[in-house]
Amino acid sequence: MNIKLRDVLMVSAVLFLGFIAYSNFSNRPQNWYSTNCYEKIQYQLTANGKKGNRFKWIVKFKNNYHQLVTFNYGVTEEENNYLTTHRKTLQAHEVSENIEIYTESDNFYILVDKLSLHISGQPTEPCEEN
Repeated sequence: MNIKLRDVLMVSAVLFLGFIAYSNFSNRPQNWYSTNCYEKIQYQLTANGKKGNRFKWIVKFKNNYHQLVTFNYGVTEEENNYLTTHRKTLQAHEVSENIEIYTESDNFYILVDKLSLHISGQPTEPCEEN
Protein backbone atom coordinates (compact mmCIF):
# COMPACT_ATOMS: atom_id res chain seq x y z
CA MET A 1 0.00 0.00 0.00
CA ASN A 2 2.92 2.32 0.69
CA ILE A 3 4.22 1.72 -2.82
CA LYS A 4 0.92 2.79 -4.41
CA LEU A 5 0.83 6.05 -2.45
CA ARG A 6 4.43 6.75 -3.43
CA ASP A 7 3.61 6.04 -7.09
CA VAL A 8 0.59 8.36 -7.00
CA LEU A 9 2.68 11.12 -5.41
CA MET A 10 5.43 10.59 -7.96
CA VAL A 11 3.03 10.77 -10.93
CA SER A 12 1.34 13.84 -9.42
CA ALA A 13 4.68 15.59 -8.99
CA VAL A 14 5.70 14.84 -12.59
CA LEU A 15 2.37 16.13 -13.92
CA PHE A 16 2.60 19.25 -11.77
CA LEU A 17 6.14 20.01 -12.95
CA GLY A 18 5.07 19.40 -16.55
CA PHE A 19 2.21 21.87 -16.15
CA ILE A 20 4.57 24.52 -14.75
CA ALA A 21 7.05 23.96 -17.59
CA TYR A 22 4.28 24.22 -20.20
CA SER A 23 2.81 27.43 -18.73
CA ASN A 24 6.27 29.03 -18.61
CA PHE A 25 6.92 27.93 -22.20
CA SER A 26 3.59 29.28 -23.51
CA ASN A 27 4.19 32.69 -21.89
CA ARG A 28 7.70 33.08 -23.29
CA PRO A 29 8.30 35.90 -25.75
CA GLN A 30 8.39 34.99 -29.39
CA ASN A 31 11.45 35.09 -31.64
CA TRP A 32 13.02 38.30 -32.89
CA TYR A 33 11.78 39.41 -36.33
CA SER A 34 13.32 41.94 -38.70
CA THR A 35 11.20 45.00 -39.37
CA ASN A 36 9.66 45.83 -42.75
CA CYS A 37 12.53 48.14 -43.79
CA TYR A 38 15.62 47.51 -41.71
CA GLU A 39 17.06 44.06 -41.14
CA LYS A 40 19.14 45.21 -38.15
CA ILE A 41 16.12 46.65 -36.31
CA GLN A 42 14.17 43.74 -34.92
CA TYR A 43 11.06 43.38 -32.79
CA GLN A 44 9.71 40.79 -30.43
CA LEU A 45 6.00 40.39 -29.87
CA THR A 46 4.32 38.70 -26.91
CA ALA A 47 0.57 38.24 -26.46
CA ASN A 48 -0.52 39.64 -23.11
CA GLY A 49 -4.22 38.77 -22.83
CA LYS A 50 -7.18 40.97 -23.65
CA LYS A 51 -8.61 44.18 -22.31
CA GLY A 52 -12.31 44.17 -23.08
CA ASN A 53 -12.62 43.21 -26.75
CA ARG A 54 -9.12 44.40 -27.62
CA PHE A 55 -5.98 42.26 -27.77
CA LYS A 56 -3.08 43.37 -25.57
CA TRP A 57 0.52 42.88 -26.75
CA ILE A 58 4.02 43.63 -25.51
CA VAL A 59 6.50 44.80 -28.15
CA LYS A 60 10.25 45.24 -27.73
CA PHE A 61 12.66 46.61 -30.32
CA LYS A 62 16.31 45.61 -30.63
CA ASN A 63 19.06 47.65 -32.29
CA ASN A 64 21.62 45.37 -33.96
CA TYR A 65 23.63 48.29 -35.35
CA HIS A 66 27.01 49.13 -33.82
CA GLN A 67 25.84 52.69 -33.13
CA LEU A 68 22.90 54.72 -31.89
CA VAL A 69 19.79 54.76 -34.06
CA THR A 70 16.54 56.69 -34.09
CA PHE A 71 13.47 55.53 -35.99
CA ASN A 72 9.72 55.94 -36.27
CA TYR A 73 7.35 53.06 -35.60
CA GLY A 74 3.65 52.40 -35.73
CA VAL A 75 1.07 49.63 -35.47
CA THR A 76 -1.74 49.21 -37.99
CA GLU A 77 -4.39 46.65 -38.76
CA GLU A 78 -4.89 48.01 -42.27
CA GLU A 79 -2.52 46.66 -44.92
CA ASN A 80 -2.30 49.98 -46.79
CA ASN A 81 -1.88 52.26 -43.75
CA TYR A 82 1.79 53.26 -43.49
CA LEU A 83 1.55 55.89 -40.77
CA THR A 84 4.27 55.70 -38.12
CA THR A 85 3.36 57.89 -35.17
CA HIS A 86 5.95 57.07 -32.49
CA ARG A 87 9.70 57.75 -32.27
CA LYS A 88 12.30 55.50 -30.63
CA THR A 89 16.01 56.02 -29.89
CA LEU A 90 18.20 53.01 -29.05
CA GLN A 91 21.89 52.80 -28.28
CA ALA A 92 24.10 50.25 -30.06
CA HIS A 93 22.78 46.71 -29.36
CA GLU A 94 20.17 48.04 -26.92
CA VAL A 95 16.80 46.37 -26.37
CA SER A 96 13.91 48.72 -25.66
CA GLU A 97 11.68 48.59 -22.63
CA ASN A 98 8.32 46.83 -22.94
CA ILE A 99 5.83 48.77 -25.04
CA GLU A 100 2.15 47.93 -24.57
CA ILE A 101 -0.04 48.01 -27.66
CA TYR A 102 -3.71 47.22 -28.20
CA THR A 103 -5.33 45.93 -31.37
CA GLU A 104 -8.84 45.04 -32.48
CA SER A 105 -7.65 41.73 -33.96
CA ASP A 106 -4.64 39.45 -33.82
CA ASN A 107 -3.79 40.32 -37.43
CA PHE A 108 -1.78 43.54 -37.57
CA TYR A 109 1.46 45.07 -38.82
CA ILE A 110 4.38 46.69 -37.01
CA LEU A 111 5.97 49.31 -39.24
CA VAL A 112 9.36 51.01 -38.92
CA ASP A 113 10.67 53.86 -41.09
CA LYS A 114 12.78 57.03 -41.07
CA LEU A 115 15.79 55.32 -39.48
CA SER A 116 18.72 57.62 -38.80
CA LEU A 117 22.17 56.95 -37.41
CA HIS A 118 22.13 60.39 -35.76
CA ILE A 119 20.33 61.63 -32.65
CA SER A 120 18.89 64.52 -34.68
CA GLY A 121 17.07 62.06 -36.94
CA GLN A 122 18.74 63.49 -40.04
CA PRO A 123 19.68 62.26 -42.55
CA THR A 124 17.48 59.19 -42.78
CA GLU A 125 18.56 55.87 -44.24
CA PRO A 126 16.59 54.52 -47.21
CA CYS A 127 14.32 51.57 -46.62
CA GLU A 128 16.07 48.26 -47.35
CA GLU A 129 13.84 46.20 -49.63
CA ASN A 130 13.59 42.79 -47.95
